[in-house]
Amino acid sequence: MNVISLAVAKQCAERGFDYDAVTPNHRISWNNSKLKADGIASFNLPPISTCPARGLCERYCYATQGNQWFKSGYLRRVAAYKATLADDFVTVIVAHLISERVRILRIHDSGDFYSPQYMLQWFKIAEALPNITFYAYTKQVILMRKLWDKKPDNLKLIQSIGGKFDDLIDTNKPHARIFASLAELLTANYTDTSVSDKPAATIGVNNIGLIIHGVKKKQFINARG
Repeated sequence: MNVISLAVAKQCAERGFDYDAVTPNHRISWNNSKLKADGIASFNLPPISTCPARGLCERYCYATQGNQWFKSGYLRRVAAYKATLADDFVTVIVAHLISERVRILRIHDSGDFYSPQYMLQWFKIAEALPNITFYAYTKQVILMRKLWDKKPDNLKLIQSIGGKFDDLIDTNKPHARIFASLAELLTANYTDTSVSDKPAATIGVNNIGLIIHGVKKKQFINARG
């Protein structure tokens, strides 16, 4: 097992699930109500365990709250992770996206690009499907910089503040910041994506803001001091 697989297996075990019993499944999701309203599909991985560049965000990760953290939702993400390890992942997911008639795909509403090889797989998928818009929030800032010149134009990478490499984030490129309130977000001159994520997928929208919500809002406010 690689390091990430070991982390996912450990997370499964801590939650009382058997990693080895999970069957790989490449299927995308239409279950996120916020994304679905704008016709956006998503491909998701287990939170935290597939995020090697995570930082303070781990304390208030929304994907560890509510339905997504329940057994069925979590194991779907484990199945998707295992599918990314298959040699035919790129060709299989390309065919699946075509059959699902996807127009916009968010890569990860949980999880992240866990390796250079995995990021490059998504570059190949986007290159094969130029009529689909792909976008992803990522804390893998160093990895993104190294591979930026290989990125196809229809894939938008958004640097996500809250990870290990915040000091390396280029705010002239797309980046996302979490705020405690709408007033705070607007004062900082960010585009609100709390209700609709569509601006995040739009080329030219670089300052992307989200308002923290849920049971961990207080933890977020305390964590940033």
